[in-house]
Amino acid sequence: MKKVLVTTDSSCDLGKEILTKRGIKQICLNIVLGNDEYVDGVTVTAPDIFEYVKINKKLPKTAALTEDQFTRFFKDCLKVADEIVHIGLSSGLSVQFNQSVQAALAFEGKVHVIDGKSLSSGTGLLVLAAQDLVDEGKTADQVVEEISKRVPNVQTSFIIQDTEYLYRGGRCSGIAMIGANLFKIKPHILVIDGVMKPHGMPRGKMNKVLLGYVDDTLSEFNHPDKKRAFLVHSFLEPEIVNEVYEYVKSKNIFDELTVSTTGSTIASHCGKGTLGFMYINDGNEVYDPKNA
Repeated sequence: MKKVLVTTDSSCDLGKEILTKRGIKQICLNIVLGNDEYVDGVTVTAPDIFEYVKINKKLPKTAALTEDQFTRFFKDCLKVADEIVHIGLSSGLSVQFNQSVQAALAFEGKVHVIDGKSLSSGTGLLVLAAQDLVDEGKTADQVVEEISKRVPNVQTSFIIQDTEYLYRGGRCSGIAMIGANLFKIKPHILVIDGVMKPHGMPRGKMNKVLLGYVDDTLSEFNHPDKKRAFLVHSFLEPEIVNEVYEYVKSKNIFDELTVSTTGSTIASHCGKGTLGFMYINDGNEVYDPKNA
């Protein structure tokens, strides 16, 4: 039987512990701070990003991986596996998907690239689902077929606490930023077909907004796969993260609920204090909030 290796990039926000435990290989993205280039999770972390923006009043830049970098990564991975299934950052958010596809061509069908059309733990959910299939003994072709069917059902969304990064990144005007701060608006962002779209403008204290966000998400995307879900945050206050975690746990939906923090790639775009609640919305049962 051919050995299949699941690979991803550091924007998946799975963390070293999960990656090591599940035997998943990761290629790290590049972050540019001023004139210097760093490696996500290796030479720069999310707190480094926040400190840089605080001091310099400008956002870092994320640099897509090159075809050559992917070629070297896949070549190294094939030293320990016969085939690779790679799931990375959405093609709608970065050109590096195309770079990975071009690099895969050199390996004559041994490297299979899936456009997860997601980011952060949304990608991570697909990566873990792929590894589940590999652990079950599925072939690379079977993994690609089954995961590709699940891609449209990944529920990736988040609430942004601070609009500064949206403003500095050109995604909202100065007037909108002032209004958001004045009225305590916390933008709700949803990833649709691989692209981030506004999905609401809830108002209020962050903890209350997040509890409402959990309820709204479960009501709208009400076929959750109960196997696992993620709460991923960019260093939000621990007491708020714990409150949201306990709230989701109290609903007794998911067998596994993991709290994780964003790497520097995702943090570069969302800023400090963002939280996302993510799961794959293709379960067989309908979630009914009345029975929660």
